Amino acid sequence: MTALSRRNLIAGAGALTVHFALGARAQTALPGDLKSTPRLDSWIKIDTQGAVIVFTGKAELGQGIRTALLQIVAEQLDVSPEAVAVITADTARTPNEGYTAGSHSMQDSGTALLHASAQVREILKGLAAKRLNLPIDQLRTEKGAVVAGARRVGYGELVTGQALHVDAQPQSALKESARHAVMGTAFPRVDIPDRKSTRLNSSHGY
Repeated sequence: MTALSRRNLIAGAGALTVHFALGARAQTALPGDLKSTPRLDSWIKIDTQGAVIVFTGKAELGQGIRTALLQIVAEQLDVSPEAVAVITADTARTPNEGYTAGSHSMQDSGTALLHASAQVREILKGLAAKRLNLPIDQLRTEKGAVVAGARRVGYGELVTGQALHVDAQPQSALKESARHAVMGTAFPRVDIPDRKSTRLNSSHGY
């Protein structure tokens, strides 16, 4: 089972790098907090424009969890980080993940979203395969779309009705680390406002 821990986070000056390790042993239980909240759309939703909304029951306390989770989902779904919004610790909308403490933000919520986003990607490929009448192994994902040669179908076109209202599976087709473009790279912290903008807003009384 792939698990993420706080040691996998390397925080820099306004940037965050995410690393993870793949476990070779077979999974027999749902990973991370998917065990307690297995429905995929409890963690990830995609609107008709292809925007991705991510839900976590962990709170952003300055540890960079919002940035780290955004990177994970953008990587596994092959979408631009700018297309991902992260909703944290909203009792009306997010999974109940208990306290935000210790290293459990990545271990529990990060692991859940790593697998949930990979499984959502495969669901999208399956939906596109039916629409395009092609074998799924001829499809790939990139920039928020499923692609086959010159043909592409945006995620927003594929996700309708209850497509993601399904339970997660114990195993996921995670991307190989050699193919990572977002995870494992320095990324601006989304929880730290731009200092110049903050000064300008303060000077105008905002």
